[in-house]
Order: sequence, then C-alpha cells, then structure tokens
Amino acid sequence: MTFRFNDELLLSEEDRALAARTYPNVYFALDHPELRNEFQRVDRAAIDAKRRSRWIGCAALVFATLSLLAFPVDVVIKGIWTNEAAHKPILNYLAIAGACFGILALIFGNIGLGFGKVKRGWLMKRLITERLRQWHAQYIAAHSVEIAVAAQQPEAKAAWLDQRDLSFKRFKRNFIDQISSEYTKYTHASAAAHSGQSVTDPKAETAFWIEDAWASKAAMKPDKAQQAALDEICRALHETRMRGQIQYTNYVLSSEGKFWSSPSKQLHILGNLSYLLVVFAFVANFIALGAAVWGPFVESTSVLSALAIAFAILAVGVRAMLEGLRPQRETRRMQFYAGAINRADRDFDSARTHAKRIAAFSKLERASYDEMVEFISSNERARFVL
Repeated sequence: MTFRFNDELLLSEEDRALAARTYPNVYFALDHPELRNEFQRVDRAAIDAKRRSRWIGCAALVFATLSLLAFPVDVVIKGIWTNEAAHKPILNYLAIAGACFGILALIFGNIGLGFGKVKRGWLMKRLITERLRQWHAQYIAAHSVEIAVAAQQPEAKAAWLDQRDLSFKRFKRNFIDQISSEYTKYTHASAAAHSGQSVTDPKAETAFWIEDAWASKAAMKPDKAQQAALDEICRALHETRMRGQIQYTNYVLSSEGKFWSSPSKQLHILGNLSYLLVVFAFVANFIALGAAVWGPFVESTSVLSALAIAFAILAVGVRAMLEGLRPQRETRRMQFYAGAINRADRDFDSARTHAKRIAAFSKLERASYDEMVEFISSNERARFVL
C-alpha cells in the first residue's frame, strides 16, 4: 500500500467526484484546476530534482569512501598474497582506481559541481508546491464567509471565482515567477532556532498568511443564514486539509514507505549499520593487538589492522550518509509538526462557532508554515561529505 499525498487538491478524478457529492454547495471553491495543474507540473519537477540531488550526494560519499579504502585494501592484499610479482599489477590498478575515486568525490561533493545547484533547484520547487497547497487552504479559510454567500447566489459565485483567479495570477507573478528571490527569505542567516524549529519571526502570529489581508478576512463575522454553508466549508477543510496532514505525519513517523522517503527507516538501518561497523573495527583492532603480542600470528597484525581501518572508514561513510539525509532532524521536525496539528485538531473538534473553527485551522496553517521553513533551512545546510 502506498500513501496518497495532497488529497486536499483533489488531484484525481475519483477525489473530485467524491468531493462534488460530499460538499455539493461549496465544491466550486474546493476545485481549482489552474492551481492543481501548476502544482502537478512543479511537483513532478521537484521529485526528479530530489532524486538527482540524492544520487549526486550519495555518489560523492561512495566515491570518497572507495578512495579511502584503497589504502587498507592495499595492505590486506600484500599481507594475504605474498607473491609480489603476482599482486603488483593489481596494486597498481588499485592505486589508480583510488585516485580516480578521490577526484570524482571532489567533483561531486566537496567542490559541489552539480550537487548544490540541483539540490537548490529541488528545494525551490518544493517551496513552490508547499506554498501552493497553503495558498489553496488559506484562501478557502480566509474567504469562507464569501464562499457561503456565493454558494447561495449564482452571480456571486461567478464573481468569487473571477476574484480568486485574479488573486492566484498575482500570486504566480509575485512568488512563483520570482522564486529565486523569494527562496532567500527562507534560508537567510537571520532565521533563528526556536524549540528545535527555525522561525523567521516567532512573535509574528499572523506571518504565515500568504497575504496580510487574509487574516482580517478570516475573522469576518458570518450571518446566521449562512451557517449551513459555513459548516460544509469547515467540514471540507477538516476532512481534506487537517486530517490529511495528520495522516501524513503518522506515515512519515512510521517505518512504512521506501528507504529514501522514511526518516525512521533511514535512522534504523544506517544507525545500526554504523554501530556494527564500529564494533567490527574495534574487534579487528583488538585481535590485531592480540596477534602482535602472541608470536605465532605476528605476520597477521598488519592485515587485521588494515581491516580495522577499513571498517572505520565504512563507519564514517555511513555516518556521513546520516548527516546528508538528516533523518534525526527530519524525525524531530515531524514530531513537532504532529504535536502542533494534533492540538489544532482537538481545538477544531471542540469549537462551537465558526470563528473558533477558523482560529483552530489557522493554528494548523501556522504549524505548516513553520514546518516548511524548517524543512527548507535544514535541507539547505545538509551536506554529503566525509
């Protein structure tokens, strides 16, 4: 079974048909073809860029590790294969291979050829997709009273859709088309660490709203005659956006999914592998020490010591992979996010007025914004280097 992402955007025909039947009066506000098409276009590019970025980073680590392993392997071959004439060509090839791997590691990793540019392209595209999802949810929440009015008046519905189209075009022009400039806001050195999360301004309670005017629009008092439509809007926001985010955090924090998309699985596999390699290095070193003390096995000392070095190099390589993938940071970020959205969900369930429901939903959007900032800034700092 695979997890379905971004249900609130109604990406599939099945989701749209179900939403049209479930929320018939406000479906016109939930369905946004232009935003959906833009999201799918950028999301596909983001997935490809992430895959290239990860493979370039991993290639840098593999090449660096193989280059460093050339020395202990050389010692092991000399210790096991005593015929110098026979193993000399192999050692020559090994030295050349080690040098080549080292050059490739520098190109892909430390010099940053390809990796930095591809990774930044991935993060920019991911920032766009997250802001698109936030734009969709926030626009509905902020204009919920207007949606309720438009649901009862066909002419008002057309005017509302025209206004949304204009607002979205403005968002594309000011944010998506200027992403290289906008991206800097989320990676600037002034971003502060706050309870493990990076926030640009912890005192700005409404900073998460994409447009400043939306905060006041969201606080508009509705008419009692609009209550049925408002209930339908809130139910749609809760069942698509809020519940979807809760399910997403549960999925990420579980061990389900593939290795590359599961921080828990990455931490479990790589953490245990690193520990085992360190243990093997200590055991090999301890045996080498015993062989050096015990006369009959003195000739094995160099081989065992080289094996200990090889295990240590592999352990460092695995730890570098952990640093590049950052599963610990990803897990903690998702734990913070899960706690915040579950609190918002409880507040939403206990709310008895439209204003309190929107206030609870605003807490989700604030948490979504903070999680996005932490994701961008954390991955911007990630490096696949030994």
